[in-house]
Order: sequence, then structure tokens, then C-alpha cells
Amino acid sequence: MSKFKTSIAALVIAALPALALAQATPATPATPATPGIDKRQAEQQKRIDQGVKSGQLSGREAAKLEKGQAKVQRMEDKAKADGVVMAKERKQITHEQDKQSRRIAREKHDRQRK
Repeated sequence: MSKFKTSIAALVIAALPALALAQATPATPATPATPGIDKRQAEQQKRIDQGVKSGQLSGREAAKLEKGQAKVQRMEDKAKADGVVMAKERKQITHEQDKQSRRIAREKHDRQRK
């Protein structure tokens, strides 16, 4: 029986540092990560830049699309302001990104001359 108690005590002592580390780690990061949103923003920005370079987008169209991208960025910044990006906020941002994506495609493929 003494060997059993010693084994249990050793396990408890070995587990204490892990428990202390788990408590020290914050449940939510200081800056909420939104890698999916950030990656999509970058891809859409590339599409706009490519459209300008190829002549598919005029300067005016590009400026309008940039304004839409800025709106999405403001939504993301506002969602991050409280330290947590809620599912509802993520859904709203994704919806706005979907709208932006359609606008980019529409402007790039309209019948303007190069």
C-alpha cells in the first residue's frame, strides 16, 4: 500500500507544473486572430491590383473597390476591439467579403475598353 501512495504522490507532483501552466495561459488571446479573413482580404486586394495592371479596372473602379475593402477592414477592426471576434461578427464580415468579391468580378468583367 505504501508503494501505491508513493506512486500517486509522484504523479501529482509531476502534474503540478502542467496545471500551473494551464492556469497561466489566458483563455482568449490579447489580439484575436482572424487568419481566414486576413488571407481573403489579401487575395481580393491582389485581384484588384491585377485588374488595374491588366487594364480590366479603371482607376475609378479600383478606387471604389478599395473603398469597399476598407469597409471590410473597419468591420474587422471593430470586431477585434473587444478582444473576441464572435461568430455573428465573423459571419457579417464574411458576408461583406462575399459582396466585395462579386463586385470585383463584375467590375473586372464588364465591357469597358482597355
